[in-house]
Amino acid sequence: MTEGELVIMIMSGPDDGRKIYLSQRHGDGFISTDGSWSIALGRREECDISIPFDTQVSRQHAVLRLTPDGQLWLMDAGSLNGTFFGQQRLEEPVQLERGQLFRLGRTWMRVQDETHENNG
Repeated sequence: MTEGELVIMIMSGPDDGRKIYLSQRHGDGFISTDGSWSIALGRREECDISIPFDTQVSRQHAVLRLTPDGQLWLMDAGSLNGTFFGQQRLEEPVQLERGQLFRLGRTWMRVQDETHENNG
C-alpha cells in the first residue's frame, strides 16, 4: 500500500466483496493542515465511501484518517446507530490495522492490504 492510497472491502450486504479504491492523487477525501488524509463514510452519495443500501448508516456516519506517519484511525462522526470495532461501539477514535473488521450500521468492512493495479 503506497502513501495516500486505501482499499476498502465491503464484507456484507448487497455489495459484499466489492473493493473501493481511494487515492489522494485522484482527489478522494480531504487533506487537513497536519497532513492527515480523511475519508468520509456514510449513506450520502457525496461521501467518499457511500453505503446507500443500509438504512442503519447515517448520512455522515464515520471517518477513516490516515496520518502522515501511516497510522490508520477510525472515528464515529456522531452517527445515530454507532460505529463498531469488533463488538465494541466506538466512543473515541481507535487505531486500525489493515485487515481488521469494522461495522457501520449493518455493513461490515475492512481496509485491505493492497493497491489497485491500474491507478496510474
